[in-house]
Amino acid sequence: MREQGVGKETNRREMLKLSGMGVLGGAAINALTSGTTRAAVEPGVSYASWIHGHSMQIEYPDRLVRVERNGWGTVVEGKPGTDNWFHFAIPTPVIINDVRLQADSILLSFSTGSIDAFVRDVHVWDGSNRIAVFDNRYLPPGEPAERLILPGAPMMGFGLGISVGVGFGVEPMDHLMTFLAAGCDFVIRPSA
Repeated sequence: MREQGVGKETNRREMLKLSGMGVLGGAAINALTSGTTRAAVEPGVSYASWIHGHSMQIEYPDRLVRVERNGWGTVVEGKPGTDNWFHFAIPTPVIINDVRLQADSILLSFSTGSIDAFVRDVHVWDGSNRIAVFDNRYLPPGEPAERLILPGAPMMGFGLGISVGVGFGVEPMDHLMTFLAAGCDFVIRPSA
């Protein structure tokens, strides 16, 4: 019998052949995994788009003690008693199959070094139009991501931007923020 290895390019069909499971095994795997797959995605999401944390832009670099970009994200250390804005440009499918998409919710994946470094405000933009404001939220780090629902699921016209307002307190604590990723779930809903 010929030995065959499993590599990155091995797809599910090849995995079933390699395992000897055939059609019956494939049906069992589909039955067991399709519910899990559906649960991981919000119902009715037409398109989800994310940007990695190391692509984040800093509005006021002079208010930071340090910036460290890594393969897994960006770590910033704020100067005590300051605030700053961090911006994410989300790849935006404005129209798919002649239908304009709507931004349903945004997601932020981040961690903080202490309670003295916190996400205070989040603003969502479509080009130069601010489409949602979440001020004075003081968000905890999301596990795996903090989701904010956009009121009215606005239609997209130009491109989605997420601006995250962070406060760094004055306590003798860690003032680190680690940004891992940001994203948006886009939907298609019939007009009222």
